[in-house]
Order: sequence, then C-alpha cells, then structure tokens
Amino acid sequence: MRRVAVLLAALLVLLPLNVQAGTPVAVDDGPVFGSHGGAVSSANTSAVALDDLDPILEDYTATWCTNCVEVEHALEDLVAERGGTIFAFHRSIGETEDPFGSEALDQRWEERYDRRAPPTVVFNGSTYVIGSVPEGDSLLDDFRALANQSMDLPAGGTSVFSWTAAQSGSTTVTWEVNLPASEAWALHTVQLELWVVETTATFLEGSNGQEQYPHIVRSIIAVDEAVWEGGVVLQGSSAVALPAAFDGDDLEVHLVHTLTPPAEPDEVEDVPLPGDPDESPLPAPGAGLALLAFAAAARRRGLNP
Repeated sequence: MRRVAVLLAALLVLLPLNVQAGTPVAVDDGPVFGSHGGAVSSANTSAVALDDLDPILEDYTATWCTNCVEVEHALEDLVAERGGTIFAFHRSIGETEDPFGSEALDQRWEERYDRRAPPTVVFNGSTYVIGSVPEGDSLLDDFRALANQSMDLPAGGTSVFSWTAAQSGSTTVTWEVNLPASEAWALHTVQLELWVVETTATFLEGSNGQEQYPHIVRSIIAVDEAVWEGGVVLQGSSAVALPAAFDGDDLEVHLVHTLTPPAEPDEVEDVPLPGDPDESPLPAPGAGLALLAFAAAARRRGLNP
C-alpha cells in the first residue's frame, strides 16, 4: 500500500490538476517565433521576412509515451498542410527509458512552461496544449487554429542566417536581424538562440513503438540580444560546438527568435528621508492617549485653583 501511495503522489505531481486536456493555456514569458536553418553537412544561407516565418511547434515527448504518437502525427500533418518547424524535447529528469533528453533542456521546459508531463505542445512560445484529447473535432483542427494565431509582427522585418559546413565538431554561424519599430513589442528584449537539432535517431527499445524519433533538440545556445526600442539591428558571428549525433550525420542548426516582456517595476515604499520637510514622525504607541490625559488634567487645575 505504501508503494501505491507513493506512486499516486508522483502521478499527481506530474499530471495537470486544473487543466482539461486539449484546453489551450496562455504563456506569459513572451513568444518564441520564427526559426530558420538547415543541415550542417553543408554551408548555406537563409534569408526570410520575419512575418513570413513558419510557426514554432515545441513538442514535449518521451519514447515510452503512447499518446504522444497521436500528437506527433497531428503535428506532422499540420506542417505538411501549412508549414512549421517541429522541435521535439525529450523528457530527461527522472527518466529511465528515454535516452534523447538532457537535464538542461528539461529545466528550461519546466522554468518556462511549468510543465514536465508529455505530451505537451507549445505554439510560438505563447500557448500550450496538454495531452492528446482534442478540444474540438480533432487534434489537427485544434493545432491549426493555434498555429494560425497572429504574432502581430511589424511588416518589413528580416532575418538572415548563415552557417558553415561542420568541421571537427563545430560550425560558424552568422546572423543579421532587422526589426522595424513596433508599438506592440516596444521595450521587449529580443533574444537570438541557436537550436541544434538531430533530424532523426533510432531507439528500438522505445515502448511506444516508434523506433525512429525525429526533430530531437540537442542543445540551445544564446547568441545575441537587444531591447526593442525603435528600429533594432542584431548582427554578429560565432563559432559553435556541436554535440555528437546519436547516430548518423544529420545535425541541423536553427536560428530562433524570442521576445521577453520588460520587467514590472518593483513597488517601492515611500519612506521620508531625513530632513524632508514632509517628514512627520509618528508618535510612539500610547502617546496620543498621554497627551489627552495631560490636557484634561490641566483643564481641571484651571477650573479648581
């Protein structure tokens, strides 16, 4: 009975208590949007208008998760229909079966989305959906509506991303991102990250029967950031060490754009400074009563000389 109680307690931690499966949940940390890139087996350059970039679909999954398979099939159908980039984050913390996750990526997932239970899908870093039970007629219908939500990005923004062919386990990436003035995203911090992805890897022991697991995120590396004040240009270059592929030679690099809201100003208590003309120290507890008693005694003396 004790083992059963421990297991139930663990499940309560992992499973959502207040969210119905399939119900979209808003994320407050700012959007993750607009990836582009490709295989590091050869050099290449990608130049895209920001408002033309396909949606980012973050998929939290595991090789033992059977209902994750339905979710991933719906995501593949969505990408085939309207475009998009799937990034698969495999569970790592407390994991005994899945070899594809990492503790750093699991911690990022928990800190950003407060989630560590597959399947969960996040659309452009702004909305997540838990589980494989659709809210509407099908998962594809649900996912289509969320992927098509407007990002309210200004027209005229561009993102240019280049990378060299991998040599000795590294590549050199170069970026130039031009952002016009935007009222919607003013004072947000624009961050550029390099997401290293393995196109597919084999794991025959996965109990969900997939055997081939695609779009595996291997690492995330921050490369640049700036506050979006008026027009902004981020540009630079960096040599990046690549993780070894699980199998094959199919690593990819993707430039991903994120926006972080400005911090809320802390509420500061208005404490008068020494010498402030408005400074009026409060009397000690009971001082008011003492003054009243003193006034009353003086009045009695005046009435009875």
